[in-house]
Amino acid sequence: MSGPSYDPVPLSTDHTDDVPYNRPLSPETRHSAYQSPETQPLEPHDDLPPGAARPRFLGAALNDDGPNPRSSYASSSNSFPIADDYSSSVYALNADRAPGSRDPTFYSLNYRDDPHDGDFNDSQPGVSKMSPAMQSSPYLSEKRNTYAAPRDRSRRKLFIIGGAILGLLLVIAVVVGVYFGVVKPKSAKSSDNASGALGDEHTSAKPSGTSAPTPGVRAAVTGGDGSKVTTEDGTTFTYQNSFGGYWYWDSEDPFNNGARAQSFTPALNETFRYGIDQIRGVNLGGWLNTEPFITPALYEKYANSSNPAVDEWTLSENMAADGGLQQLEDHYKTFITEKDFAEIAAAGLNWVRIPIPYWAVETWDGEPFLAKTCWTYFLKAIQWARKYGIRINLDLHAVPGSQNGWNHSGRLGTINLLNGPMGLANAQRSLDYIRIISEFISQPQYKDVVAMFGITNEPQAPTFGQENLIRYYLEGYNLVRAASGIGEGNGPMISFHEGFTGLSKWSGTFVNSDRTSLDVHPYLCFSNQSPDPYSARANTPCSAWAAGQNNSIGNFGLTTAGEFSNAINDCGLYVNGVNLGTRYEGTYTPGNWPRVGSCQQWTDYQTWDDDMKQDIMNFALASMDALQLLL
Repeated sequence: MSGPSYDPVPLSTDHTDDVPYNRPLSPETRHSAYQSPETQPLEPHDDLPPGAARPRFLGAALNDDGPNPRSSYASSSNSFPIADDYSSSVYALNADRAPGSRDPTFYSLNYRDDPHDGDFNDSQPGVSKMSPAMQSSPYLSEKRNTYAAPRDRSRRKLFIIGGAILGLLLVIAVVVGVYFGVVKPKSAKSSDNASGALGDEHTSAKPSGTSAPTPGVRAAVTGGDGSKVTTEDGTTFTYQNSFGGYWYWDSEDPFNNGARAQSFTPALNETFRYGIDQIRGVNLGGWLNTEPFITPALYEKYANSSNPAVDEWTLSENMAADGGLQQLEDHYKTFITEKDFAEIAAAGLNWVRIPIPYWAVETWDGEPFLAKTCWTYFLKAIQWARKYGIRINLDLHAVPGSQNGWNHSGRLGTINLLNGPMGLANAQRSLDYIRIISEFISQPQYKDVVAMFGITNEPQAPTFGQENLIRYYLEGYNLVRAASGIGEGNGPMISFHEGFTGLSKWSGTFVNSDRTSLDVHPYLCFSNQSPDPYSARANTPCSAWAAGQNNSIGNFGLTTAGEFSNAINDCGLYVNGVNLGTRYEGTYTPGNWPRVGSCQQWTDYQTWDDDMKQDIMNFALASMDALQLLL
């Protein structure tokens, strides 16, 4: 595979030519050459909410055309301020265009070659906005002489007078129609419904139940427990939420953040107070970034083929040769749906962690993944989360080269991020995707829903070193903060995985950084196996995790558990990988593990009695308590 040439990842702006990158880092370090900043500051929109900075839009990542400047002016290092948010090459990641904006298929900078075009300068008709050199071009006057229409001044005057009269009549007709068709009926309706369903946007009152719309009446836009919800495809279901939450969706106001997951959770249009408001979340793993143990049905079909599907790379190769990659989109459509988000809120949860892979943005030649498609379904997830008042922790789960060599990184095998012959190139490419995603989620219409960004999932710092990981994280930090605008408190919370070095190793890093958190993924199932039942393991989470979590919150700051599990052993299909066996039964291929017993009692959930179910619940509550997910 050929790709662009790269400069080394900048590690510090304080270095000498003889010994590069030899000085300590600080969170304030920024590398403008790497970030490809705009050469002039962008001015804020007039229509943004108070305090919201205009988002910077840069272009798609470098592709394999070599080191030439990017085709998008907005993403090149010599770019200039963009007149329209949707002119940038990041347009493909944006939602529908606002009414009155340019054609969504138009990506150019609206070059006009005729200075005499009346629309070219609204304030001074006939005066060009082009450069003097372009105005004096002989080719433009030649073009006008060739295509100019003959003029008849007397007939032209009559046409103008007639057009003015006709325009006046049309205005009168429109005003009369609007008054009797819209204003008068709306006024009557407003008098009958003086108080709104939600009232003030900060109230925690639960709207009453709503019924299905009747012909000629606008559909309900909000409702609480017992209300009827109409989904995107027109189907309906009864919303059940005993925690005081309510949904909100108005197709005429699609970016309204009025929904609240529960009475104890701030609505999306209110501030989430990290460290005070409790994060109660669930992972939507295996949806947009497949993993064999979460979606085994996708992998079982090809587990024993000549090229066994062991990760999404080989799964994609098998699917491409067996009916096509649209099978993955069929999975996206059905694995998670809108109703799941409603049920997540009904369960008392207020966050979802959504893993996505880098191929949500693009692929390079030779990469077999289904490119860009899962991004469409992430956009659906944003809409559904907004509708039910749920915040999103977006996690970049797979990056080029693999950050850990595990199947969920997209390709099982070697670690080629910050390691190996393409380690720095893959790091630079990954940072480019972090930039692109950051610019999208930092837009005003998304920032309150996608409130946290985990910039790389589970990088293997023991392989390439914590210092290198910190430098990589610093670059990502700078890119996210640049995308969200200048000013403390802007943009998403940035989540750094601890890289399997231990939480204590991160004490004193990223001091004085803005809105950063540490992510840890504690599991018991991959360590020593034991036949002890759940009842004997109830105190294990507290003894194993609580002290480290508490210390990290004090020494680093906000520390969350982005992943944890109720599993106390590695029983389960493909938990360790496709066809790799289990430690519990002594069949795990890597290493020499003694057999502990049969996995059947742990996997045959239909045989679990009420006592075992209660023991599992107690273990889950202890885990949440130890990790400060439930106080």
